[in-house]
Amino acid sequence: MKLGIIGFPASGKTSLYNAVTGSILPVGQYAGTPGAALAVMKVLDPRMEKLRQMYKPKSFVLAACDCVDFTGLISGTGGTGKEVKGEILGKLREVDAIVHVVRAFESSGVPHVLESVDPLRDLAETDSELLFADLAQCTARVEKLRVLAAKPTKTQEQDKKELATLEKVLKLLEDGKHVHGFTPANDDEKKHVAAFQFLTNKKHVVVFNVGEDDLGPKAAALENKVPGSIALCAKLEMELSQLAEAERKEFLESLGIAEPAAPRLSRQAYAALDAIPFFTVGEDEVRAWTIHRGNTASQAAHRIHSDLAKGFVRAEVFGYEELIAAGDEKALKAAGKFRLEGKEYVVKDGDIVHIRANTR
Repeated sequence: MKLGIIGFPASGKTSLYNAVTGSILPVGQYAGTPGAALAVMKVLDPRMEKLRQMYKPKSFVLAACDCVDFTGLISGTGGTGKEVKGEILGKLREVDAIVHVVRAFESSGVPHVLESVDPLRDLAETDSELLFADLAQCTARVEKLRVLAAKPTKTQEQDKKELATLEKVLKLLEDGKHVHGFTPANDDEKKHVAAFQFLTNKKHVVVFNVGEDDLGPKAAALENKVPGSIALCAKLEMELSQLAEAERKEFLESLGIAEPAAPRLSRQAYAALDAIPFFTVGEDEVRAWTIHRGNTASQAAHRIHSDLAKGFVRAEVFGYEELIAAGDEKALKAAGKFRLEGKEYVVKDGDIVHIRANTR
């Protein structure tokens, strides 16, 4: 899973990136070198800590997702000219979900676009930027396909089908609507749209970056305006992430913050992408894995290793809650909660799975 963090320069996106990945990138450099930084965010899950205490494994591996911190997208706000912006948008198409950081705090000395604080305006402006990028991409392809579809070539029929799909998408974009509003009529249309990695077809998580003094009612009001959004103080979260764990817990409690940014962001990203974790456990290793909701045991096996999927025999499955209720695996088996499932079994959130496979 890869998350792309975007926003206007001075919105606090790099502070959030540092907070959730433990990085120490410099912040406040509005016209810094264009590009993107990559680091890993650990997916903190309280269930994993209980599994570690129960199994005391030699290895303990949390689920993780890549986070990419992108340079500001809007021309004139961060030194991102047309050529650089095109390169950034191209890389942004490679992520699974977009994390949009929006400034909601008062500050001085920021670029002209951010002189006034209007989170919903800034959110709409960046959304428009992504839509215009999709519109340009789709228009260029449609124009090319109209020429190709008129020629009697081996790919003419395929070109006609793709053209028919993209003309529908183009109409949607011209009307100012996002590609995720397009419903494919068949598998061909689904493939045509997926191939272009449209920015407005990606899942979004909005993060409102508020001031430290606004973590109460103002933060809650912003979250209510945009369902599924998060409101936090990125600067404070970054500072907290650099403290030792004991100190961090103490400061969180003193500030009335229930949990830090990383678990909140990972939870919203999982929800947006309809992703779920499953676990593998034992004395050697306790590990969390990420799959999409609806994936089968065979697909979960492939997530662990392709050889397990190829030689799949069965999956030994029990639920996390069932294990905790029973106390240990022996008691769980005695209670009849230990199940043997085939490759078509749909793995559930929190399932503990052991794959039996013939890998010879």
